[in-house]
Parts: sequence; C-alpha cells; structure tokens
Amino acid sequence: MSNRTMTRRRPKKAGGQGWVVVSALLLAGYALGVLGHGALFGALNAFGVIASLALAAGLWFGGRREGAAELATCLSGLAAVLMLSRLAAGVGVDLFALVVLTLAALAATRSSRAVAWSLGAALSVELTSALMGTADPHTLRPALVEGLGEVSLIPLLVRTALMVAAVALCWKAVGRHTQRGRKRVEVELSEAREQMLQEAREFRLIHAGRGQDAVDRRQAEELIVRGAVDAVHHTIFVTLELVKTALKAHTVVLLWFDVRNERLRIKELVSESDALVDGAIDPAGGVLGGLTRQRETLALKALRPGFRGLAYYRHPQDVTEFLGVPVIEKGHLRGVLCVDRCAERAFEDEEIRVVEDAASYVMRAVENERVVATIERARFEVSRFFEASRKLNGVLTPDQVYEVALESVAQIVAFDFAAITLFDEEEDRHHVARVSGEGMTSQGGWDQVSFASNQGLVSMVVSNRHYLPFGGHLRDPDAVVFGPGQSARDLRSLIVLPLIVQDQAVGTLVIGHREANQFASERREMLEVIANQVAVTLQNARLYERMEEMASIDALTRLPNRRTFQTRLSEAMARHKRSRRTFAVVLTDIDHFKSVNDTYGHPVGDEVLRHVGRVFREGLREVDMPARYGGEEFVLVLEDTDIEGARQVADRLRVAISKLSFETDKGLLQCTISMGIAMGPADTDHEHALVDLADQALYHSKKNGRNQVTVYSEMIAKTAAA
Repeated sequence: MSNRTMTRRRPKKAGGQGWVVVSALLLAGYALGVLGHGALFGALNAFGVIASLALAAGLWFGGRREGAAELATCLSGLAAVLMLSRLAAGVGVDLFALVVLTLAALAATRSSRAVAWSLGAALSVELTSALMGTADPHTLRPALVEGLGEVSLIPLLVRTALMVAAVALCWKAVGRHTQRGRKRVEVELSEAREQMLQEAREFRLIHAGRGQDAVDRRQAEELIVRGAVDAVHHTIFVTLELVKTALKAHTVVLLWFDVRNERLRIKELVSESDALVDGAIDPAGGVLGGLTRQRETLALKALRPGFRGLAYYRHPQDVTEFLGVPVIEKGHLRGVLCVDRCAERAFEDEEIRVVEDAASYVMRAVENERVVATIERARFEVSRFFEASRKLNGVLTPDQVYEVALESVAQIVAFDFAAITLFDEEEDRHHVARVSGEGMTSQGGWDQVSFASNQGLVSMVVSNRHYLPFGGHLRDPDAVVFGPGQSARDLRSLIVLPLIVQDQAVGTLVIGHREANQFASERREMLEVIANQVAVTLQNARLYERMEEMASIDALTRLPNRRTFQTRLSEAMARHKRSRRTFAVVLTDIDHFKSVNDTYGHPVGDEVLRHVGRVFREGLREVDMPARYGGEEFVLVLEDTDIEGARQVADRLRVAISKLSFETDKGLLQCTISMGIAMGPADTDHEHALVDLADQALYHSKKNGRNQVTVYSEMIAKTAAA
C-alpha cells in the first residue's frame, strides 16, 4: 500500500508559510521600533505582545508542529519574549534572561532547522535595532546610524554571545538527543505500520499488489485493515490459549506463510518457553517439511531428548510429543498449527480433532474478517460514491461539471491522469475539456487539444459506446488514446468510459494510473455510473447555459437583449457616479425599416438586423456593450468617454452601416440609421431618464432628415439659443 499524494490534491490548511510571514513581520516591527517599545502607546505594545503569543499558542495547540508551522510558532513566541524584554527594560527590569531561556528551550525541543532560523532571527533583530537606533528601551529616535561608533558594541556583543552560547549548549546537551529520539520514534511508527500492512497481506485482508491511493482513502484503508488485523490476532490468541489449556501443552504456535508462500513466520503463540525464533522459518525444515508436503495432520510421540526437528525453536526443548495440523483454505496451504508438550503422553484422537477444529476455526476467523473488511471497504466506497453523486447534482455550469466530476472520480479511485473529452458530432471532432494529473504528456500542452475521429481509444469509445481497453489494462504503451500528439507511455492502467445521454455518446471520461490492475470490475462499475451521471449533469448544464443565454441574448442578432442592457446600464451609472467620469448611451433606429419589411419581406429585414448587429458587435471596444433594444432599435453603452469621443464612435458606426448592401429579388438594398446620444451622469444620474434623453435626441435626428447623430446636450443648447 503506497503513501503517494494525487496531481489534482485537496487544498492544504492555511497557516504554514503565511504564518511564517506574519511572524517575520512581528519581528520586523520589533526591530524597527514599531512594536514593543516603552515610548509607544500601551495599546500598540499590548497588541504586539498579545498577537505574538496568540499566534504561537494557536499554532501549537492547533496541532501545527511541523515544517513551516513549527518555524512560525518559534518565531512568533520569540517575538513576544523580545517585546516583553524591551518593555520591562524600559521600567528598569532586566528580562533578557527570558530571551536566552526561550532560545535554550527551542534548542532543546525543536528541530535543527527551526532552531537555526530562530537564532538567526534573534541575532538579526538585535543587530537591526542597534543600527536603526531603536535598541534604547527609554527613547525612540529611529535613524540609521552613520558608523559603528554610535552603536553600543559591548552590550550587543554580550547579548549575542549569551544567545549563541545558550543555543549551542542546549543543542549539544539535549537537542541532538531529542532529534534522534524523534526520528527513531518516526521510524518505529513507520515500521509498525508496514508490519501491520504486511500481516494484512499475509492474511489476505488486502491485496499484495494494491496500488496507490488518495490520502483519505489510504487512511480509511489503514483503519479498516488495522481493525481486521487486531481482530484476527485476538481470535487466534484466544483459540491458542484454549488449546493450550485443554491439552496441557507446552507450546501452541501458529506458523503462517508470507505473501509469496516461501517462508513461514510465527503469527501467534502461547508458550512456556522463551526460545521461539523471531525471524523466518524454512517450511521444508524438520517436521514442517513433511507437513507442508503432505498437507496432512502429523502426530509424533516419544521424541528423543534434544530433538532438533521443531524449527520454531532456537534450540532443542524437552518436548516429547508433537502435533502439527495444516491450515488450508480452498486447497491452498496458508499455515501450520503446531502443538507440543513435555509430558510423555501421546495425543489422543479426541485431542487431535480439537486441534484440527481449532485450525479450521482460525481459518474461518480470517475469512470472516476478510468479509468484514470487504464490507467496510464497500461501505466506504459507496459513501464516497453517493457523496460524488450529491456534488454532481448541485452544479450548474459545464466548468463546474468538469471540476466536480474529476473530484468525484478521485473519491472513487486514485489516478495519475484524468481527462474529460467532448465530441462535436457536426464537426466530427473531439475536444479535451479538462485535464487533471501528469500521467500523460501532450505536445504543446493540453490547451485547445482537438483531434479527429478514428484516431484512438477515445474515438472508438464514442463510436461503440463501450469502455476500452478491456479490463482497464493498457497493454500497448504506444497506443493512441486521444490523438497522435499525446503519449500514455507512463500509464499501465487505463480506462476510457463513454459519456452517454439518450443513447448518444457526447464525450468520454479518461482515467489512468501508473500501476497495473487499478480498475477492478467493482470499481469500474462505479465509475461507469459516475460517467453516466456526469453525462446527464453536463447535458443539464449545457441546457441551463443555453437558457441563461436565451434569457440574456437576442436570438436574431446575438447581441445582449433589453433586460441585459438595463442591468449593465445600472452598473455603469453607479460606477461612473463613484469615479465622476462620463459615459454615453447611444440609441439608434434603422431608417424606414417598416418599408424594408413591407417591400422586401421579413427575411430580408431579419438579414438587415443581423448585419447591423454584427457591425455594432465588431466596431466597439470590449468594455463597451451593444444591445438590441427592441424591433429595429439598438442601444450602445460606451464606457469612460466624453461627448466628442461618443460622437466619433457613433459617426463611424453610422457610416459603416450606410455602406452595407443586400442583394434581393427586387434589387440592391441599402439602409441608414439615426442616432441619439445622452451622457451619464452629466445629463442625468438616473438610468431610465438617461435612455429617455437619448430617445429625444434620436427623435431629433429622425425629424431633421435621418442618417445623422444628435447629442442631447447640444440639442438643448441650440433650442435655448434659438
């Protein structure tokens, strides 16, 4: 069972490197005299000390005691002690010994990295304080000194020597041993974990070739396996103890084969002797050879003194009777249950049956725990499966579907690579919509990867609507999965699942792993269900996106509709009120459009509207917005512009539209537009009134000959002058 962490990982808890930066800022504030100085306000000093102590305590009691969090704890605690020392010195109390003791305590208990950084930080802030003129606890006159003659060197050197000496002595006396002890404990814990997993494999509670998994899955697996191993050991121990008591035996020991069935090891024992072996045992040695070859119960009596055939002892014992019973599971020899005693009394038939029943019971206990462990794993898998389904039911956009889908797959099975592809039936092309992991490579990266049909596994899966390759095994490392520009040579397990909606494949879900045998049938079935739900959710997201578009986009011109314009206008008005800049609303109308429909027909009229909309869409900046206001009317929002700029844009668009020509059954058709401009918030700070003013300017353009631009404020000025 592997300890690897996934390419697409869960978010880490905040506080590591970020808290280090906060601690460094607190120390910098101390060095510059901003925090922890008697000449400052008491509230500011209290804030510095309390913030430092709170950060150190929060990180420590929050369980963040390694890496960057450990360093942040040390630095923030050191900052608090330094501030307290300087504040106390300001009232005549010398607490510098507290700084030395703090550094000594860190050297005795913390890692060498944290100690080195803490000592370096303490020395740096002391030197900076001296150079900046902030070291005096009574007066605060920060100014960079011009020479070393202005620095009190002797106190600085004494403080430096004390801090360095305290750290060096405590590290040599205690810290090194603490570090070694910590590493030794970590090694012992790791070895205990590996031993537990090894026993689980030997009992066949987990597969020997189990692949790598996600962290949460690995932790759940370890909890399940640990419970199963403990239960098996307890059952075996109680059984052996009962056999020893009932048969008045000297030793009852269960020998179990390792994963490869090559060596035996003592799995559990109850004995009067302390001479049993600790390591591996040769299954062909001594009496065990006959037992493992014949796989039948073997009873020996009246053994001679010093008999060496009992391989589970380091040296001969005063054993006179021996009984060995093979532990067999479905024709496979799993181990041997051995019983011996020193009394010169042969094992009777009834006693032999008791040991044989005990061997069978041990095997049934192991099998029962396998079932329990399997049920627990299945329960865990199903809970993750339903959690994945719940998340998929709550997304609305395609991007959310891609993200949640890959997260959901990670809950079901670990992967080194995963991707979602979409199939465009009209273009007969596949597009890679989202990728997670680094198990596959692509020439030029994964952005905009597109490939034609009939090029690889993805295309075949879409065509056949059935997963590939068979069994999830990628037998050919050079197999084409997407297109010729992508390589799957690092993957040994791969499964490409179709995304099917209403019996039509709309894309695929691709999952790969660097290790073999990762997609067993039960997991593949769960992934197929997830793929089906992803397909349905994706289809619903597309429909939702289309409905959103229909609610905000005019179907004929592909411009924003009147509702979208009103929202954008309100935002623009509020924004320009704050910035005190102006923007323009331009209302337009196609001249004599009713006669176009009456003369040339509505299809020609629709074509005119589409082309006019295209001119507006292509002729404006990205920050501006054209919209269809209704019928033959259009409206433009021109951001951050003045009257002259708005007039130039409007005239340019008016001229471009006048140059459009349309071939019709009744000859060539050309059209013009009239335009009215109102400036917000200069003309009015209410959006509805602003549109009304632009409409008045538009009416003036149409009344005075059409095919022209009128600015509302200029129109009012001319009317007033007249």
